[in-house]
Order: sequence, then C-alpha cells, then structure tokens
Amino acid sequence: MEKAATAAEAIAAAGLSWEVFKEPLFMAARPGPGYVAVDGAQVTRRQDNGEALGVVGDVYRPLQNKEAFSFFDAVVGAKEAIYHTAGALGAGERVWVLAKLPGEVRVVGDDIAEKFLLLTNTHDGTSAVSIMFTPIRVVCQNTLNIALGDNTRKQSIRHTASMGLRVADVRDGLGIINERFRLFEEAARALAGVQVNGASWKDYLIKLGIMPVESTSATLGAARVSTRALNICEEVSAIFEHGRGNTAEGVRGSAWAAFNAVAEYVDYKRTARGGVSPASARAASLLFGSGADLKQKAWDVALSLAK
Repeated sequence: MEKAATAAEAIAAAGLSWEVFKEPLFMAARPGPGYVAVDGAQVTRRQDNGEALGVVGDVYRPLQNKEAFSFFDAVVGAKEAIYHTAGALGAGERVWVLAKLPGEVRVVGDDIAEKFLLLTNTHDGTSAVSIMFTPIRVVCQNTLNIALGDNTRKQSIRHTASMGLRVADVRDGLGIINERFRLFEEAARALAGVQVNGASWKDYLIKLGIMPVESTSATLGAARVSTRALNICEEVSAIFEHGRGNTAEGVRGSAWAAFNAVAEYVDYKRTARGGVSPASARAASLLFGSGADLKQKAWDVALSLAK
C-alpha cells in the first residue's frame, strides 16, 4: 500500500471492505424432514458473497474489517508506524494488516531485519484482535515471528466499543514491542557468533524432529517415512549451506544461519494443507500454525547452542 493513513483506507486498498453478519445455524431435524435451529449457535457470513466463515455464540459481536484496526490509526498518524500490506486468509475468516515500524535490527554486516507488526482479526470466533511481533529478514524475506522470553508471539485486544480510544495503551504496547526487538537483536547476534559443525547440525535437526532417530524397523511404512524425512533433511541442509543470506561473512555456518534455514524452509518450501488455496494454507501455517510452531522451536533450540 502507498500512503494508507487509516485502517479503513488500508482495508479498502486490499479489497476487504465487505462486512460480516450473523444468522441462525440450522441442522437437519431427526427424525426429518426439515431443519431446526441450533440453540446458542450462529454462523458468521460475508455480506458480499454469502461465504460462511465460522460458528459463534449468541453474544458474539462481529467486528467489521474497517473497525478492527482503527485503534492503530493514531500511531500511524503520528508517523510511529505505517500501514504496509493487508490481506485475508482462507475465505476471509482471518483478516490482517502488516504495519512497519521505524528503524531496523542489524545482526551482522548488512544482514538486517526490518521491524513489522502483524495486526490480525478473525471472523470465526477463534481469537480477538491481536498484534504479533514479526521481524522480516531483508535478504530472504523470512518472517521471523518468534516469542521472546514470555512464550507469547502476540498481544490480544478485546472486541470493545472503546477500542479505538485506547491510544495510550497502544503506545505502551509499542514500548514493549520495541524492547522485544532489542532483545531479538541481541539474541540474533549471539546466534551469529556460534558455529554449527556437522555433528551439532545433525543434533539440531534431531531436536527439531526433522531428522528422526534411526530406526531398525524395516517395514514399508517406516521406509516411506524415512525417505520423506531424508528429503526434508537434505532440503533444510542445502538452505543452511546455500540459502539466501546464509553464505555471507559472519553468517555462514552459524546458529543464526541454522535458524534461518528452518525459517526459509517453512516460508517457501514446506507443504501446508487446508485453506482455500496452497498460498493461503502456507501463509496460515507460517504465521499462525504448525509452521510458526516449527520456527519457534528452531529459535529455541538455536538459542540453547549459544548458552
């Protein structure tokens, strides 16, 4: 997006100006014929195409896309952040806006990560509005959404009518986020200073569950699993050696390169299932699902090498 000054402008630029409504949920009557309403349950749907997004309770209040991120407008207006990219996952059950903060994280040499926050809202009742700490490594565009210390990747904000008035709370939250970026920079530099040799690289993959412990089983099923695991190990190992940014001086062969090998594999190579398209499934996985969990584990194991 270019010069989106408000959340509403960002949402409009991304083609997400549609609204969400609720209606009763019905199930087939037994014995039939006909249908009966399900007590305490309603379905959320898009007004533009009628697509069902999720099943929610009676008290759930849909938060429209143009409202969801308006609490961040004052921060953007003060040039403390800019709206950068916006989109939706699946059929629209999760809507997101990426906001860029000033400054950067410099790990070693020209290996830098830009500071981003991922603001998300769901229409399927699974979560409130949330802000996720999401550095993006410039050289490879890896999304490094990892938790630092408190085992949480995001901060949640309740759906309330006064949400747009909580500017002070947002600024306090930004102070916490900037401290997390500082801690991330320190940790990443520590990882760059740790060399990973052949034995420790194999141990790293085993701890991640990417390389299985060798089995004596000779069943066909085990052989298939071993072949698939071997292919994944080879792919991640190739990225570790030759991935984007991993051959740079000060990065090659380090725990920082090891972590980024896993991150690049998750972001660009790993197969993700579900969703309305392969791209949507992969994005959901790398930001919120099993891919994000694997990157978090890769970060935690890499940090253990630096201790």
